[in-house]
Amino acid sequence: MVTLGVFIAGAGIALALNPDRYDLFGSRPATSAARPDSDRDSRNVSVTGVQTPGTPAPSTVPSATPSAGPSATPGAAPPAAAAGARPVGTVVVPESFGAVGDGRTDDTQALQRAFDSLDAGKTLVVGAGKTYRHTAVLRLKQTGSRVMGPGTILATNEAQEAIFIEADKVTLYGGLVLKVNQTTKRFDTHQSCKLRIAGRTDTLIDGITIDGAGGAGIFVGDGSSRFTIRDVRVLDTRADGIHMTNGAHDGTVIRPHVSGQGDDAVVSYADQPVICRNIVVDSPFVENQYHGRGVTVVGGDNIEYRNIRVVSSTSAGVYVAAEGNPYFTYGPRRVRILGGTVTRGNTLESVGHGAVLVFSGHQGFSADDITIDGLKIVDTPTSAPSVVGVRGSAVSNIKLTNLTISGTHPRTIAAIPAGSPVTTSGWKLDNQPFDVRRN
Repeated sequence: MVTLGVFIAGAGIALALNPDRYDLFGSRPATSAARPDSDRDSRNVSVTGVQTPGTPAPSTVPSATPSAGPSATPGAAPPAAAAGARPVGTVVVPESFGAVGDGRTDDTQALQRAFDSLDAGKTLVVGAGKTYRHTAVLRLKQTGSRVMGPGTILATNEAQEAIFIEADKVTLYGGLVLKVNQTTKRFDTHQSCKLRIAGRTDTLIDGITIDGAGGAGIFVGDGSSRFTIRDVRVLDTRADGIHMTNGAHDGTVIRPHVSGQGDDAVVSYADQPVICRNIVVDSPFVENQYHGRGVTVVGGDNIEYRNIRVVSSTSAGVYVAAEGNPYFTYGPRRVRILGGTVTRGNTLESVGHGAVLVFSGHQGFSADDITIDGLKIVDTPTSAPSVVGVRGSAVSNIKLTNLTISGTHPRTIAAIPAGSPVTTSGWKLDNQPFDVRRN
């Protein structure tokens, strides 16, 4: 699983046995064997790199211009992407199917009829100033469907607020707003995610806003591949901002802004058949979590975060882990956190993560080949156990290099057991070279 203020997570048994439910680490109590504190799992947003399985993460991020579609594996043609904020092909409007768009009328059936009419040659335009209310889950079932804003699709039933993408080559773009009017609790069902992508290819989510959710803001799972999530805002979700899990692979998340979420981002459970892999998250901005971690990889292979910005995470700002009972995740392997800033990581004293934590707590699974390089760590609360920590016996080939620590910080800078297979170099504390061995 990969998550970050943007997070991707999913249930192990619950997701595998019941496709209508998932666990965002809030429905089961954590134990000391599962993770190094009493914090429930809170992940945010992650992005999968775009390349074939088993290859290194790409060295460049796919084009972020509106005309660029999802990157694809060699030989696979990506779908046509949004041409700026313009519709493509035949324009369809919800009113043609009986919708009113006044924010009060129940437009559920009309919206579903409009969705069902779409194909690769049509764009449904949700116009400026329009608010289309729905009270049940909506489903995009036609290959090549396109829905653009800048209007709003408003859910008023928090238990049935989701839009399910159930076809390949679907595009949402153009300032579209997906909103729920209110949430009263955290849900663990797919129907309470705002947007769910499961088992689909070539999905493009570009320049939209998720405004509230009882579950995750964006859920990507069940082997979804070649997806691009770009320039999205995900606000005030009860669970993860962006949640990727259950074999999601070969995708990219670019410049997501996640704020006010209640959990974190990419997880691969050991009882799921395939690990999450080949994920790149570039320039994520995660802020003001009310519970959870910033950017997270909890089980995943070949995952890369670049130029992160995490502000005020209650738990670790960066968390890379293999978790044991009751979550039983895969171990993280070939994970790179390259550049960026963590400010005020681990604001909740009872959690005890520190700003950055690498952890192995699942017997038989290790945290291996983990690189965290060029990270600036600012104003870590003095109540944190350390600024940076490595815990668990099953860790190997850990590189913590060129870290710059400034502002407030606890007495312990690096909690790294003697003899651990951890390489440290190029650290600075308050602009002075810092020798971790003398910590």
